[in-house]
Amino acid sequence: MSTNSSNKFIVTFGGWYQRTTLHLSEIYGLLALGRSRLSGLSSEKLLALHQDLDLKSVSRETASLEYVRAESGDIEIKYYEDGLYTLTITSADIKSAQTKMEKYFESRLNPAISYIFSLGAPTPKVLANIKTVHPTVVQFSPDEPADFQPHPKDFGEVYSKISTREITVLKTPDYIFVIARPQQAALARDLVEMQIFFREFKDQLEKYLDIHRTIWEEISQIKERRSLKGKEINLVRSRLDSYQKTISLIKNRINQMGTYLHTRSSIARELKLEEHLVTLFQYKFETLADTLSYIKEIWAMTQDYLSSAIQLVVEVENQSTNNSIKSLQIITSIGVVSGIIGYLARDQFPRITLQGVVFFILLLFVTWFLNYLIARIYANLTYRLKINDPLAPFPN
Repeated sequence: MSTNSSNKFIVTFGGWYQRTTLHLSEIYGLLALGRSRLSGLSSEKLLALHQDLDLKSVSRETASLEYVRAESGDIEIKYYEDGLYTLTITSADIKSAQTKMEKYFESRLNPAISYIFSLGAPTPKVLANIKTVHPTVVQFSPDEPADFQPHPKDFGEVYSKISTREITVLKTPDYIFVIARPQQAALARDLVEMQIFFREFKDQLEKYLDIHRTIWEEISQIKERRSLKGKEINLVRSRLDSYQKTISLIKNRINQMGTYLHTRSSIARELKLEEHLVTLFQYKFETLADTLSYIKEIWAMTQDYLSSAIQLVVEVENQSTNNSIKSLQIITSIGVVSGIIGYLARDQFPRITLQGVVFFILLLFVTWFLNYLIARIYANLTYRLKINDPLAPFPN
């Protein structure tokens, strides 16, 4: 059977990001009322975003987790208290439904949610600049058993097919098809939502690993130089400080992820989904927890490595500062000595003369030139990085 029949498909687009029940209240306020309790947000912009969402119903409901449910046309939106969100359309045309949901999310829903959470701790730029791709999940519940097969030209070649007695899962590069009998539709829907959580959780960990590798290599390049010129110190220190901010933000987000994993694991046990997740998707909560622990250790080591690099630059910075102070002392001493000699040579009180003004301006110029010359010398002076680091750079 192909997807060109008149069958109805439940097409789901979704993602996950760390949120809490407090955030859910903010989401409900936005979707239901177009307002926020935060004084830093523009009420006019909130109303404009709310009107653009074009919602015909909004409710706050409870299942295994509390969630906000909304409808915009034929799109059903669910936003759970742990940050999982789904957009769903029931349609005979999978491609059209997918395009409609992606467009609605990118142009309407995501801008509104991003604005409501725009205050507070920022998202690291390295994460904000990463475009997230969400595979589309298609749920199909035929009345009679059928050998369902998505058309390769439309959806790509099927590279994985796993079946249990109740459910079959087909995977193509951009789609996941979940086929279940009507009496198993609720189970399939729960599996789809859990699959989205697993996929997004793993994707975030993979991004954090990639960012760690990039930052580690850039720190290594600084430390492997062995020396710095005076004029490069501020630039290098600024780069290291930006890495420190990024590491701090990412470490805090990673440390939060274990709580969500525990909650979803409990829900999977309660709904009896664990066996299906392992069989159909090869998802194990224990494996995911182990991966999270590994990423935590990696970032702790990255922070230590960065701290050692900052300490090296601070030592060089102190040397440069001391040299600058010495140059000022030299110039000041020259000025003082010149002044003393001039006053000692006088036999009467000084008077302002044209020659004296010219001499004074000339003295200022000479002083400025000496200061500039010494500053240039110290700016191009090379400082050796004294590396004594137990963490030798290595790729992970």
